[in-house]
Amino acid sequence: MKKLLLHICCAPCSASALKSLYDGISPQELSAAFYWYNPNIWDEDEYNKRKESAVRYARELNLDFFQENDFVYDYALWKEKSGEICANCYKLRLEKAAKFAKENGFDYFSTSLLSSPYQKRDTIKQVAQNLSGVYKIEFLERDFKKFFYEGKNELRQKGYYMQKYCACNKSFNQKSEKVKN
Repeated sequence: MKKLLLHICCAPCSASALKSLYDGISPQELSAAFYWYNPNIWDEDEYNKRKESAVRYARELNLDFFQENDFVYDYALWKEKSGEICANCYKLRLEKAAKFAKENGFDYFSTSLLSSPYQKRDTIKQVAQNLSGVYKIEFLERDFKKFFYEGKNELRQKGYYMQKYCACNKSFNQKSEKVKN
């Protein structure tokens, strides 16, 4: 059996990622574990809601849940001088996942970020493929978006937390601006 470490950003995206992963593949062929590292989530209350929801989902599925840290929101961690916040944020989180996967005997790593229609899929793939080469571990790429709304709706019906913005302060401010207009 192959082992996958799935970096997760939230429970709803994780649900669609798992549905996509096991679409045509049995759990006997591929074993998944969740990996939480999201210092980009603004603010601490939001971070805690998303993390608690992710832990709950892992328990419901009886999946291992690994985490790197507690809340450490630090905008400077991923903001590059060029202003390309998203690419640097993806790299920060996926590098931790790739390194953890390699050091802990996983065959693959991937990310639930590929589930969201709001994320920059091509940038995520490029960052992950580069890290795959650096850490010598395969990046498992799937189109997790095809089950995005199904996974999200399933967890909504079970009372899981549904976030209202991507994660960082920038996306929070963008969401706030849209609400004002």
